[in-house]
Amino acid sequence: MQIQMNPGERLMFRAPISLVAGKTVNQVGVCYLTDQRLIIHSEGMLSGLLAGISVLARTALKKGREQRGKVQEIPLRQLSKIQMQKYGLNQTVNLPLMDGSQLRIVFDHKTRRRFLQFLDEALRAQGLERVPAGENAWRVRPRMGG
Repeated sequence: MQIQMNPGERLMFRAPISLVAGKTVNQVGVCYLTDQRLIIHSEGMLSGLLAGISVLARTALKKGREQRGKVQEIPLRQLSKIQMQKYGLNQTVNLPLMDGSQLRIVFDHKTRRRFLQFLDEALRAQGLERVPAGENAWRVRPRMGG
């Protein structure tokens, strides 16, 4: 999937992800982080598994994935908090959405650490910062001291 960039927007991070709903992973996708927003492109787990198994399946599902794929965009200025929660051997990065739901993204440890580093850089570009709000939890607020 190609994401549409805004004028002057810079892509900072891209990684494959899994999304959790309830206790199970139910979607796979890609996380894009720019200096302005977080973009999640996801598709059903079945499409992801089939695409991973065979180039033929990937070609056959291409049109269907374009139609079924879901794109969620979160402007960085709308982030209010970030939490991490244990999920199997990994942790989810949990982000509250404007509709009251929560986006739960699974990264492996190394990728999660890189994501948080790039997120901090992207927040700074927006005049924001991530500050501790408990164990494995942060608030996002305007940067103090410029």
